[in-house]
Amino acid sequence: MVKVLVLGATGFLGSLIAKEAVKLGHQVTALVSEESHIKKKQIVDGLKASGVQIKTGSLESDHKDLVDVLKTVEVVVSAVNGPGLAAQTKLVAAAKEAGTINQFMPSEFSAFGAVGEASAPLLYGPKAQVRAALEAAGIPHTYIVSYGFASYWANGLGELGQKNRVPPSPSSSNRVPFYGTGRTKLVMNVEEDIAAYTARAIGDVRAINKQLHVRPPLNSLSQHDMAHIWEDKVFRQLCIGSRLDRSFVPIAELEQRIASAQDPIKKTFLQLQKTFTVDGVTTPMGPQDVEASRLYPDYFYTPIAKYMNNLIDTFRTQLAAEE
Repeated sequence: MVKVLVLGATGFLGSLIAKEAVKLGHQVTALVSEESHIKKKQIVDGLKASGVQIKTGSLESDHKDLVDVLKTVEVVVSAVNGPGLAAQTKLVAAAKEAGTINQFMPSEFSAFGAVGEASAPLLYGPKAQVRAALEAAGIPHTYIVSYGFASYWANGLGELGQKNRVPPSPSSSNRVPFYGTGRTKLVMNVEEDIAAYTARAIGDVRAINKQLHVRPPLNSLSQHDMAHIWEDKVFRQLCIGSRLDRSFVPIAELEQRIASAQDPIKKTFLQLQKTFTVDGVTTPMGPQDVEASRLYPDYFYTPIAKYMNNLIDTFRTQLAAEE
């Protein structure tokens, strides 16, 4: 049993990690802001019901308060996003002073290191600052490299942000943009699996000061691969609608969109689109790095093809209930 502090526990991934860690027998505390206590009451209540202890506070808390909290735990797992990414340096400083932290998992996930920084600097730059602070402080750490989230990529058949394309709905368009050739392999994982592997790495000495890559063998598909799964299930088996209308976006056009984007969030989304579906970037595994499905072979992850089929089956069941 390890005493764990989770930040970002009221977010989707953070909530999954906190609950999974409890299931594995760890003593889990979630640091929850006063605002989230009110706005995310249902999620907070769900955390409590699962056995997660709630501590009021945030990355904006005073340094002394953060130190006091960290003195009560051994492992920190962060799943914050947005402005919270850069603010994690405050937590690193507090962890150094507390002197009790045996493992710190910053909010890394996705791609990693130089690969991410070169592709989407606004997103990955703050993460690099946190890694540098951790390593300078000499705090043992584990970096989770989880690549694409299934609900962001598989649901949109490789189009980032189109989370309602799968399962199909009457309002969904059958026109799908394929970036470049559409044949570049994209690594993606179901969020529950990312959380499960993260929780299993808590307190595991085999993951200390290493990158833990969530890169199972069945979770690398191209846009064409995903489209074939969608068409086979929806059109051939369920006889819904017509076949997908593929529209190809040349690399030059995508690069032009990135260059002309004024909104930083839109620019980052477009940069990620190119990184994953055109460049097919994966983070190189160093000699000391570990791959999650090999390190934890007892855990049965969900292949992306099965994930997509399950989504469409759920949709079909809903349709039948409405008829």
